[in-house]
Amino acid sequence: MQILSALILGMTLFVGQLHAGSTEFVPLQQRAQGQSLAGASLLNDSLFSNPASSAFTNVYSIDGTFLSPRVFSVSVLDTKTSAVGGAIGYYRVARPGFDQPIQGAKLGMSSRLGQNIGIGLVGKTIWGPGIAGDTQRYTDLDIGLMAKFDFVQLGLHLNNTVGGNAAMGEAREYAFGVRAHWEETMFFSASVTGETASFRPLQYGFGAEYVSPYYFSLKGGYRMRPVAQTSFWSGGVSILSPKVSIHYAIEVEARSGGTTEHSVGTTFLF
Repeated sequence: MQILSALILGMTLFVGQLHAGSTEFVPLQQRAQGQSLAGASLLNDSLFSNPASSAFTNVYSIDGTFLSPRVFSVSVLDTKTSAVGGAIGYYRVARPGFDQPIQGAKLGMSSRLGQNIGIGLVGKTIWGPGIAGDTQRYTDLDIGLMAKFDFVQLGLHLNNTVGGNAAMGEAREYAFGVRAHWEETMFFSASVTGETASFRPLQYGFGAEYVSPYYFSLKGGYRMRPVAQTSFWSGGVSILSPKVSIHYAIEVEARSGGTTEHSVGTTFLF
């Protein structure tokens, strides 16, 4: 009986990891570019993608991203005040099949180790329904590293370094990414994500972005999840200015009758 119960629990957790949805918020820029930005310099999205990616910025910014009344994020980033940048954010995501959303709060910091290396840390608390429908909560730590050179950046993100929470479908994960550019106009990115227990890749992401000198950018991406046998196409556009930027992203599941998600966001720069 104990063996049977363990098998049932293991199958439940495995199926939950494939179908119940992650407890992490996926920021708009990641959505628009195939979740390929583990190696990209980012602003507020650094809280969710790679905490080291804001180490090469010099801003004070407030960001909000909205997918639905149950799925949104708000965050503040300050890398102007001192050599050690700080960020704080809150988000909600919907867990399919459950009435209550997943909620999370994050506190991050980033700094540069010399001219080309950045490091970042994010402490987080996440709470909400677990895979079995009970209420769960866990606290963990994310670590990021980034190397930035003239035309290429490399990034490594370790998610849930303490171990995550199996009851919520979260394990220790890695994401490695690279992003290259041509004359600060065309950008190309790629990343791979997986669990550290086996290092088997769970997702591959690819993206591209064109940044126009006329205050807008166009983005596109593709990601595939071999284990879940799913893939997604994505795209987006941003209207850019020195003080306020407006963003839009769409992600479409690559199968007949697949899901389509739209997200909008605004970034205020001070």
